Order: sequence, then structure tokens, then C-alpha cells
Amino acid sequence: MKPVGPRERTVALILFEGFQALDVFGPLDAFDAANALVPGSYRLQSWSLEGEVVRAENGARVLADRCMHANLRPDTLIIPGGCGARSLQLSGLQRKLLATLARRSRRLVSVCTGAFLAAELTQGSHRIATHWKYADELRTRFPSLQVDADALYVHDGNLWSSAGVTAAIDLALKLIAEDLGETVSIACARQLVVHYRRPGDQAQFSEPLQWQQRSAGKMGDLLAWMLANPQADHSVAALCERTGTSPRHLTRRFMQAFGEPPARFAERMRLDHARSLLMQGLRVEAISRAVGFRSADAFRRAFERRFSVSPSTYCRRFGLAGPDQVSQTQAHRTSKDPS
Repeated sequence: MKPVGPRERTVALILFEGFQALDVFGPLDAFDAANALVPGSYRLQSWSLEGEVVRAENGARVLADRCMHANLRPDTLIIPGGCGARSLQLSGLQRKLLATLARRSRRLVSVCTGAFLAAELTQGSHRIATHWKYADELRTRFPSLQVDADALYVHDGNLWSSAGVTAAIDLALKLIAEDLGETVSIACARQLVVHYRRPGDQAQFSEPLQWQQRSAGKMGDLLAWMLANPQADHSVAALCERTGTSPRHLTRRFMQAFGEPPARFAERMRLDHARSLLMQGLRVEAISRAVGFRSADAFRRAFERRFSVSPSTYCRRFGLAGPDQVSQTQAHRTSKDPS
């Protein structure tokens, strides 16, 4: 066994029959990406409730690093979800052992329906997130909990919890940011080719998915086209021509489905897409063209109107060089290039 460094944090993922594989391997890959950037930051372990080989919900068999015992000392203890998390009947010894490890850990983390097991280890009225589908069941079984069926992840004391599957990666990136800083967390997101960490209070359904659920027929086809072509002409005249409807009818359909007229909806959609492009380090000029604004100045004004900060300030909040700074840096390098 390799020695644990003074700044190395043991992240232990609990395995049991019927665990959700992505709830384990999503966070595991995020912490591993952090190790590649800042070597020795995390010691990654999988601990089984019993037995060396544990079968996941999808049928995959995983060899655990060790079975749980009373001498283990995790920094972060992660309990994944899966069908096993809701149906597992812990023995008295297992419950006592898990509760001991949870008390010793700096952070107890539940993913998805891992909240059912975490609830057995905590006392008091904690706020906790879980998959929306199982929120009512969790409330019924543990009425003292404040179950948040909408949030991607929440933090209450030393308890961190997330919704299902991919939300576990968002939570892992948040924990990495807490430990190593936003810059490392952003680099991990890029390494994993995911959007930078979504905020915990963001709804479990992505906004585009919610839009798609509210639309059907011609409106559904139009929405799919708008999402795929943010740089295109989204004026009312252009959208009417595309759908073969009148401006009045189109506006009424948008108000019914999305609660706002076409122009406002189109701008909001474009700015949300622009925000993700900013996190990729693109320049304002390139982003403004990619999302259909007439000029970089028009884009800056719209961005500040929507988010109450400039694009540069938004980037600095997440530890990135602002898009204007990137432009200046590139220009400086070009001026020094003898070729």
C-alpha cells in the first residue's frame, strides 16, 4: 500500500449489490482528472459492504479495493445510488460501521438514491437531493428530511448530495473546486469534455429539455432547429416563414409554451449557449458570431442585461482569463513572433 501524503485525501466509494455504475465511475474519473493535474491530491478507493466482487445494476462486476472495516478513515465517503440503494437492508453491524465511517469523514456524499442509505446514517432535519423520480418515496420513508426534488446538488453541514447520474459529476467538480480551486475544477471539466460544473440550484431537467417537453409538432421541429442553429436568423418573420404561420399565431404559441414572445426566447437561448462558449475560452467576437449577434458590442450589452455582469467579469468569477484578456494575450504573442 502506498503511503498517504500530507495533502492527499482519501475518497472512498461504497460498493453494494445493485449500485449504479455511473454514480461511481463518473465522480471517480473527475477526481482522477484532478490527480493528473495536481498529483497526489486524492487517494481513490472502492470499499464493499461485503465480498471482493460486487455486481452493478447494469450487470458489470467490479473488484473492490477492500471490504469495509472499523480502522478505515475516509476524507470523503461517497454512497452511490442504484436499485440496491433503495432495497438494501443493512445489518446492524453494517449500519454501525457505515455510521462510524460517516462521522469520521470530512464529507459524506450521496449520489441519486444513495440518499436512502445516507438518510440512515444522519440525524436531524437535513436538506438532501435525490433523483426526482424517487423524491416522494424518500420523503415517505424519512419524513424528517428536507428532500429537494429539483436541485442538481445541495450542501448541508458535512452532507453533500446530488441528483441522479450525471449530476454526480457536477458535484464532484464542486468538491474539487472546494479542495483545489476553480481553475483545477475547470481544467478537469475540459479533460472530461463536459460543460463546466452546473450550479447546484439548477433544475435537474436541463432548460433545453424542458423547452422540448413543452413543444410538439411544428413547434417542436422549430425549437430543435433553433437550438441547433443559434447563429441563424431568429426574427419573427424568419420563424413564421419557416413554420408557415402568422406572426400573431406564432407569438401566441410561444407564449403558451414558453411564457415569452419569440424574440425574447431566442435571445435567452442564444445567451445561454454563449455562456457555455465563454467557459471554453472563446473570444467575444467569435462567440457573438456563433450565437447570431450583429456585433461584439451588441452581445456584451445583451449578456450584461441578462446576467448582470460583463462576459469578462463572468469568466473571472470562475478563474478564467476574460475573453478580452485572451485576445490581448494572443495579440501580444503575435507581436513578439519574429515570423
